[in-house]
Formats: sequence, structure tokens, C-alpha cells
Amino acid sequence: MTQTVATPPSEAAPQSLFGGPRTLYRGTDIDGATIEPNEGLWVRGSNLNELIGGIDFASALWRVWFGAMPEPAIAAAVDAALAAVSAALVGEAGQTAVAAARAVADGGAGMVQAAACGFLADLSALEAVAREQAAARGLPGDGDFIQGLAAIACAPVFLAAALGGGAESGGARHAERTLAAMRAVRRDETAIRAADALLVAWHAGFGYITPTVLVPRVAIGTGVTLTQAVAAGFMASGPKHVGAAEEALAWLKAIGPDAGDDAVHAAVDAALDSPGQLLFGFGHPLFVEDPRPPRIRALFAEWGFEGPHVRLFDLACRRALERKGLRPNIDFITAAALLDLGVEEPRWGVGLGLCARVAAMVAHAIERRDRPAFGVSSKAARKLLATVPVGWL
Repeated sequence: MTQTVATPPSEAAPQSLFGGPRTLYRGTDIDGATIEPNEGLWVRGSNLNELIGGIDFASALWRVWFGAMPEPAIAAAVDAALAAVSAALVGEAGQTAVAAARAVADGGAGMVQAAACGFLADLSALEAVAREQAAARGLPGDGDFIQGLAAIACAPVFLAAALGGGAESGGARHAERTLAAMRAVRRDETAIRAADALLVAWHAGFGYITPTVLVPRVAIGTGVTLTQAVAAGFMASGPKHVGAAEEALAWLKAIGPDAGDDAVHAAVDAALDSPGQLLFGFGHPLFVEDPRPPRIRALFAEWGFEGPHVRLFDLACRRALERKGLRPNIDFITAAALLDLGVEEPRWGVGLGLCARVAAMVAHAIERRDRPAFGVSSKAARKLLATVPVGWL
């Protein structure tokens, strides 16, 4: 993208061995955990927890793409452009792509796989709408920005189509349109605020080690289009990445909103004590404690976003900590929040994460595309190949 990128203050530090400024992250200037991962997740030099609840998704999108916080007028223009593309999706311009996602779902494919196929359709008519909106609102007009906007706008609609839902534009903000796509019962201002916090929490933060980000980076290096790279990123979500939110949502739903303390404790104990069974939504491969759930839970309390499933969340968290020292991850609080928003379909546990993660997919694909095809010169690649442990991948 052609926007000037501001250097985060935290990067005004020593030069790296490779000649550029030393970043907080490994191999990317966008986001990631620090070398001391329990210090948290960082996006463009800011702690992700400071962004959750502090900015809306349009601002987060701009920031992860361009490295600087947008002026309110720019964020509003981004929201308006996304809304226009979303509205076009329910008309003739989006007919082919939406039909593609629905047809693949009708053939028996899963929600994510079917939605990914929507990105493989001809999106030129939708990109034309995005281009017109960008020109009218003073936004960047380069192809990357236009394709990125289209991808963000398409995600909720393609996912809804893959579940057999009808397309609806659903409101002025990305959080509102995501709630509409999920057929959430609650769509009041507090619900929108809660959905925005979840979207910002999911949008970026782990750098290139995240499968839904790593795969688009690899794909774009082969010369595919930006939207094809996003489709590849969708296909990288499964039960062990993003999909835990679906499992957690189904688990909470099965316990029931009126369950008492003993019933919740028994459900946690059954999962912990059954060989081979996982308590989805707990533990993390990188963190002792995922920093996002405590932040989001505190915001929910501050905003008055409470419900029976947030209560179950609290009970389950206390029991899992007491029994095994386990702490919740982003998947578990996402599941509880979606149920209290009135989302019935467990697969939206995955869907909400993807509606946000497209922002990081786009940013990382663009960063990676501007590097050599394999990231290094041929001479260096041949040398490095000899150092790769057998069986690493």
C-alpha cells in the first residue's frame, strides 16, 4: 500500500544485523510477541491490550496496514467504504461470489472452505465499488488497498452464505455487519462495542507464526493475487487454530445457560479427567496466560455486558485454574460473548475470528510479496537448506 508508514516509537533503537531498525518482533515489522512472550502481544509497536476497547475495527485495520493511527475522519471514511462494498454484495455486483460460496457449501464443504471459495470468484465489480468509494472519500486508490477493503467487506457475507444465510448489509460498522451475518439477537450499542473489542483482539498480534497469517505469506510469494492469499489464509483455520472457539461455544451451549456452579464444575472436571479429551478454550502454546481474556472480561464488566454465558465463563475459569492451573484463551471468552450476543451457530466461533484476521492476512501478504520469492537469495537459500533439521516440516 502506498500510504506512508510511521515508525513506532519503540523501534527507535539499535540497528539489527541486517541493516534495518530492530523491531519488537521476529521477521516482520507488523506485529508479534516479544522475545519475552508473556509481556504480551504487540501491533505496530503498541500493546494489543491497549488497542482492545480503545479503538474500533476500522482504526485497527488502518493501523495494522499503515502503521499509524488514523484521524477520526479517515476511520469514518474506511467504515463508509466498507459499508458500501458490503451493500454491493447483496446486489448484482456480489451475486457470483456469494453464489460460489453457497454452491460449495451445498456440495458438502465446511463453512470456512466454502467461504474461501467466495474469494476465488471474480471480485472486480466489488473492487470497482471500493475504488469509487476510496476516490470519493480521499482514501488510497492503489490496488492493494482496494483489494484489502473488498476482502474485509466480503468476509462476513461469504461466511454467512456458506451457512445458508441470506446476505444483508447489516449496518454502518464492521462490527454491526458481523453481528448481522452471525444473526446475533443483540445488536444494541453495548453489543456492538463488545463485538468490536473481540474483532480488535483477533485482528493481529502474533506475527507470521500464526497459521492464518503464515499461509497467506507463503501463498503470495508464489505470485497469487491478494484475495487468493486471503482464501489460503481461511483454509489454514482448523480445530487447533481459531477452531477452538467453535468447540468452546458448543461446549458452553451444551452445559446450558441456567447451569448451577456444581454442573459447571462437573463439566470442567469431566473434560480434565477424561483421557484424550481437551478442555477447549484453555491453555496457550506461547503464553502462560493469554493476555487478552482478562482485558476483555474487565471491559465487559465496565460496559455492563453481562449474561448467563459470561457467568459460565467465570465459573469454568475458576475451576480450571483451581484444578490444573489452566487459564482461558481468546477462544473461550469469544465463545461466551457470542452466546450472550444471541449467536446460535457454533461455527461462528471460527467465523468471527476470520472476519477480523483478514486485516493481518492482507498486511502480511503485502509485506511478504515485496521480498524475494523464498525470502532470501538463491545462494543463501542453498546454504540455509543444509541447516534445516530433517523432519522439521
